[in-house]
Amino acid sequence: MARRIVLFGASGYTGRLIAEALVRARARPVLAGRNYQSLAALGVRLGKGLDTAVADVTRPDSLLELVQPNDVLITTVGPFARFGRPVIEAAIYRRATYIDTCGEPPFIRAAYEELAPIAEQANVSLLPGFAFEFIAGNVAAATALENLAEPATRVDVAYFLVGGIRGNISLGTRASVGGYLLQPQFAWRDGALQPMTIGDRVEWFDVDGRQLPALAAAGSEHITIPRIAPSIREVGVYHGGPRRRFTARAASRAVGVGAKAKAIHNTFSWFSRLPGRAEGPDQVRRERATSEVIARVYAQDGRILRTVRMRGINPYTFTGEIVAWAALEIARNGLPRAGALGPVEAFGLGPLRDACATAGLPVVEG
Repeated sequence: MARRIVLFGASGYTGRLIAEALVRARARPVLAGRNYQSLAALGVRLGKGLDTAVADVTRPDSLLELVQPNDVLITTVGPFARFGRPVIEAAIYRRATYIDTCGEPPFIRAAYEELAPIAEQANVSLLPGFAFEFIAGNVAAATALENLAEPATRVDVAYFLVGGIRGNISLGTRASVGGYLLQPQFAWRDGALQPMTIGDRVEWFDVDGRQLPALAAAGSEHITIPRIAPSIREVGVYHGGPRRRFTARAASRAVGVGAKAKAIHNTFSWFSRLPGRAEGPDQVRRERATSEVIARVYAQDGRILRTVRMRGINPYTFTGEIVAWAALEIARNGLPRAGALGPVEAFGLGPLRDACATAGLPVVEG
């Protein structure tokens, strides 16, 4: 009997993209969320007569009713710092494979450190942070590390949105960013997870012939890359920011100070709750804003051993496609082991890299 795919948060912005990708692949996901009318309308629009189920993170009993043993449970319901834990706990309790689209590194770290041992005992597999960020960085980094002539000790990964962020950030992303920017941050430095401040380092990367700055941030790569490459002593995850050197440095200092200032904390929280004209970018805007992910690996003496680039589709579109692929792959073949798995651990570099290319984000160099 085929495993059910349950999509919790199906009527949200990212949830709809995943639902559409699943239906295009001829899957019949259960559309779940807290609003029956929105779910029913989505089911009608998809034209498949899909099953729907009402569940709410504020009612854990509804999550336990939603999830059945052996399900593949996808959740897009964020901010995950507020709403994520009841869902992952329900998946573990009901022994369902869990996938989330979380972009909040502190929650991802909690999944690996606090919830993974419980999941392992229950023989449950978890895929936290399975979205553009941080799948692309994991694939680019693992590709750059593949078959090196000498061992690498450092990896840097940088994310760039080509086409600007104005009008290209969903309300859900804004809510998540507004929360996690001011949570404790971490990075893999000196062979261990260390506390850090967003923007405490600035690195420069070549994007279409221009040297652009990117600010240091937490990411799942700080956890997952050392698991597949034990020689790595340092992982840097960077996000493309202001394009002028002075502005980048100023932004770095401002974020660092902001993490400690109550007034700035309140400002970030207020920003994350601002209303927007739309829930997220429409198809036209997504087609105009593409993505580039760069991974560089270094020898112990600081030499760059290899640079790999992935370039292509909009991050939201990519997330919809790659999550649908992962859910279908798990429904057919399962995962190699229980506990929390990084993307490469879960699927292997070759199949995952091929899936990324099919989803619109191929490796173009390296």
